[in-house]
Amino acid sequence: MSSVPYDREAVQKSLREKIRRAAAKAIAEEDVWSEYNIQSIPAERVVRHRYNPETRQFMKDETIVKIERKPFTHGAMRHCFRMKKLATPPQSASNHRFHSYGWSRGLNYVAKTYMRRGQIDTTKEGSDAVLTDITLQYEAMHWAEKYNETMAPKKIDFIRAYAIEFVDRPKKPMFAVERFIAGKFMVDDLPQPLTPLTPFFLLQVFSSITQIRGLLISKSIARLRKYSQVSKSLPFCPTRLQSDLLSIFFIHSILFEAHSFYASQGQRLVADVQGVGDLYTDPQVLSMDYRFGDGDLGPRGMALFFKTFRHCDMSDRLGIPIFPLSRNEKKHQAKYNDDESTLSEGSSLLEDELKCKFQRLDLNRQKRKSALVRPIDIGSDHNKDTARRSNISDLSKTIRCSMRQLKVSSAYISRTKSDVDEISSSLEMGLTDTVFDHRAFHRFESGEVKPRHVRTSSEKKSDDLREKRMNRGTMFSKSMMKVTAPTMNVTDEMKSNLGKVHFHLAILHGMDRFPEIVPGDNTEEKPSHCFFSVIFHLCHAASLWNVPACLALARARVGLDTFVSPLLKTNVPIDFESAKEFCKRAMASERSIAAPKVAAGCLLYQIIEDEGASGDVEKMSILEEILSLMKLCAEEDKIMKDHAEKESRGKAEGFHVGDKVEGNYFMEGTYYAGIIVEVSEDGNSVVVQYDDDGSTESLSNENVRSLEPPSEILAAQTARLSDEEALGTVNTDEQCLFEDYDLMAKLAELKGKAGEHSDAAALFQEAADLAMNVGKMKSANAWSMRAAELEG
Repeated sequence: MSSVPYDREAVQKSLREKIRRAAAKAIAEEDVWSEYNIQSIPAERVVRHRYNPETRQFMKDETIVKIERKPFTHGAMRHCFRMKKLATPPQSASNHRFHSYGWSRGLNYVAKTYMRRGQIDTTKEGSDAVLTDITLQYEAMHWAEKYNETMAPKKIDFIRAYAIEFVDRPKKPMFAVERFIAGKFMVDDLPQPLTPLTPFFLLQVFSSITQIRGLLISKSIARLRKYSQVSKSLPFCPTRLQSDLLSIFFIHSILFEAHSFYASQGQRLVADVQGVGDLYTDPQVLSMDYRFGDGDLGPRGMALFFKTFRHCDMSDRLGIPIFPLSRNEKKHQAKYNDDESTLSEGSSLLEDELKCKFQRLDLNRQKRKSALVRPIDIGSDHNKDTARRSNISDLSKTIRCSMRQLKVSSAYISRTKSDVDEISSSLEMGLTDTVFDHRAFHRFESGEVKPRHVRTSSEKKSDDLREKRMNRGTMFSKSMMKVTAPTMNVTDEMKSNLGKVHFHLAILHGMDRFPEIVPGDNTEEKPSHCFFSVIFHLCHAASLWNVPACLALARARVGLDTFVSPLLKTNVPIDFESAKEFCKRAMASERSIAAPKVAAGCLLYQIIEDEGASGDVEKMSILEEILSLMKLCAEEDKIMKDHAEKESRGKAEGFHVGDKVEGNYFMEGTYYAGIIVEVSEDGNSVVVQYDDDGSTESLSNENVRSLEPPSEILAAQTARLSDEEALGTVNTDEQCLFEDYDLMAKLAELKGKAGEHSDAAALFQEAADLAMNVGKMKSANAWSMRAAELEG
C-alpha cells in the first residue's frame, strides 16, 4: 500500500486558514470586559521589563496601556487591576485590520502589584518583589521545557508574564502583568451547545490553547480552576485520590516538581505550581542560594517537599531516583494509604472564580513564609537563650566549652535491638560513598522498571476498570504507564545538593518540625522529635560528602552538643576514631565553603592533641591545612561582601560601571570574564573590558551576563542568614576552637622542633602581629621574642 505524499504547500495553506478563522472568531467575539469601559480610561506610558533567563537580566522597552485605578480584587499581599494593551504591531501589513479596532479590541491583562499599608508599594523592595515574580515565572518555564523534552506524555507550560513600570506616575510603581485567559468554547469539532464542565472536558479543553501573534485564543472555557491544590500536606499517593482524572493533574504537577530538582542538578525545585491541565501560573522556585524572594525556602523547602514526595510508577519510569526516607517516615506515609483527598468547588461565576483564585495565590505565598515554623511554636513566642554544655570529662576544657546550644533537655531514648542496629548501620553508611546504581532508580540491571507491587485479582479488576474509564476521553492515559525514559544523570553537583537536602531534613526533624513522626503513644515520655530520622538523614548527607553533616556527626561521636539536635549527644555512641574519620571526610570534601572545614580541622586537631599519640609530622600537616582554609575563608567573605554591595541595588537598575560580568566575545557564543567600564545612556548596552588581555568590546545587554560568586559560597552565606531568621539561632557547630594566631604559634613550635627555624620565626612573628591587632599583648610579646630567638 503506497503512502500519501507529503504536500508542504497544502499543509501551510491549511494552517493559514485555521489561523485566519481563529483570528476572525477572536475579533467577532464580545470583549468579556466590555462592561468596564476600560477603553475610555486615559492611556499611560510604561516601561516594560522582560526577563532574559540566559543573561539573567531584564530587557526594557516602552509601550502604552490603559489600566483601572481601583483594584477589582486583592489578596493578603497584592492587589489586582484590569488592564488593556494593544498587541505589538506585526512587521508585515497582513494584520493591520485587526489593529484598526483600537482599544475596544485591545488585549486583556491582569496587573498585580504589592501593597503596603493599603497603598501601592513603590519602595525598592516592592519593585524587586514584582521583578522576582517575573523571574520565577521564566525560571519555571525553563524547567517546564526540560520536562517536556522527556518522554512524559503530558506537557506543561506557564503563562507568560512581564513587569511594567509607570514612569510618569509619582515614585514609578511596578506591576506584574499576565494575559487574562477567557472566552467561550470555540472548537469546530465539538457538539453545541457547550458540554458540562467536567474534569474530562477540562482535560480536553486545556490541551488546545493556541497563541497567535500574542493573541491567546483559548479553545476552552474561561474557568481556570486550581485543581492541583490537592492537600499537598499529605504524602503523595496517586492511587487514592478522589478522581482518577484529577489525579492525573496532580501526578504531573508533582512529577514536574521532582523532575525540576534533578534536571537542575539540585540547584532548583519548582514548587507549589498552580493551575489546571498543562497550564500553570504563580510558581515558587526553591534554590540552593535563596535567590527567589521571601517564598524561597532554599534547601530546607526542598527537604519539606521530598519528605512528602512518594515515588510511584511514573516517577520510576521518568528516571527519577528514589529519595531515601527513614523507617518512621515511611510508616507515617503508610498511614495515608486509605485516605482520600477532596477538592474545593469554588464559585461558578467567572469574576468570582478569578477573585477566589487570586486570593488563594496570595494565601499560598503567606503559607510559604511560615512553612518552617514548628507546630509547638504556633501562637507562642519563645525567646531561647544559649548555654554551654558537654558530658565528657576527659576532653580538654577548650572542647567542653566550645558548644553553645538551646536550653532543651537531652533525654536518653529507650531503644530496641533493631533501633540500635539502625543507628549502627546509619553511622557506617555515613563513612561510605552513596552509589547511584540501578537500585537507586527502582530498576533491574537491564534498565527495566521494577513493579511497585504485585496486584491481587481484585486490584487488577479495579485498575482495568479505571483504565477503561480514563481511556474514554484522554489521549495520553494509556501511554502514561508505558513510558520508560533513561535514568537521570547523577553528577557530583547533584550529589552535593542532595546531601544538603538530607542535612536540612535532619535539621527540620531536630527543630521539632514533624512531631507526628515520633513513634509511641505516651506523649509525656516520648521525645519531641524523631531521633532516628535525624541520624538517618545526617548519615545520608555525610555519605554524600556534606561537610556540616560530617561535622555534626563528629561532634556527636565525641559527646559534644550539635545544633542539629540535642538528642544526638546522649544517644550516639562515643567513638573517637569514627569522629576523626568524619572530620577528615569533612576536610576532604571538594564542594563546600571553607568555614565548616576549618571547624572540622580544629576539632580533629584537638582530638589528636588530647590523645597524644600522633607524631609532629601529622600535626603539622593538619595545622597547615587549617591555616590554608582560614585564608580561603577570608577570601570568601570578601567575595560575598562585594556581592552584597551589588545586590543592594534595585533589580531594575541593570548594569553599573565596575560590575564583574561575562561578555559574549565578538558574538561567537563564548563568554569571557571582564568588567564593565562604560554604560550607554539608555542602559541597553555596555562596554566590557576582558580580564585576560585587557581588550574592550561594546555589547548589548542581551550578550552580557552577571558574574556571580560560586554557588557554594553564595548558598552557604545566604543559608546562614536564612537560618538565623527561621530558627532564631546560628550554626554554632562552625564556631572554631582556635584563633588563627594560636594555630600559627602551634605550627611554629612544631617547625622549630623540626629544625625549620626560618619558617618557624616567620610564623611566630605573623602570629604576634595578629594577636597584637586584637589586644592579646602578652601572647604577642612572647611570640615576638620567640621569633627573635629563632632568627638569631
